[in-house]
Amino acid sequence: MTIRAIASVLLLLLPSIGNAESIAYEIYETSRIGDKLIARGTRTYSLSDIEIFPYEQSGKRIAEKLLELEQGYRIGARVFFEEKLTGFGLIAQRTDNDFSWNWYNRRGPSQFEKLLGGTIVEVRVTGQPFMEELIEVKFLEDNNLRFKRAGASDYTHRVLVKAGSVLRFK
Repeated sequence: MTIRAIASVLLLLLPSIGNAESIAYEIYETSRIGDKLIARGTRTYSLSDIEIFPYEQSGKRIAEKLLELEQGYRIGARVFFEEKLTGFGLIAQRTDNDFSWNWYNRRGPSQFEKLLGGTIVEVRVTGQPFMEELIEVKFLEDNNLRFKRAGASDYTHRVLVKAGSVLRFK
């Protein structure tokens, strides 16, 4: 292989390497008698790995954006297109019938605090000054994203996202 060919291959790879992010996580099944570890790992991903499901609700544009970790377990957000981002919900699920809504409220210019648990994340938005769209969540502390399986009365699982992880949507 010539030096020119090697340089061409490296130039093709560099953008995907530069855009790679990672999520360190643990997945648990939860019950009254304790938590059972299902999986743990680090998922390195690029924007092409994010699944996007756009829809409208009451005339508002919304996009559910999800990243699969492993074994069908996914995390993500329901992204609303708003004039000012005052809060947002992160989700965790294994099937489309699971319920998850982990709400974060604005605490400062780029920091949001989880309503239940008080953990802090840092976000980036785009579209200013007319509309803000959530494009990145950086976990400053370990965060539990809980969900319940369809028909369950209480939460059945949680995905622990480790501090330093980044969930990027755009």
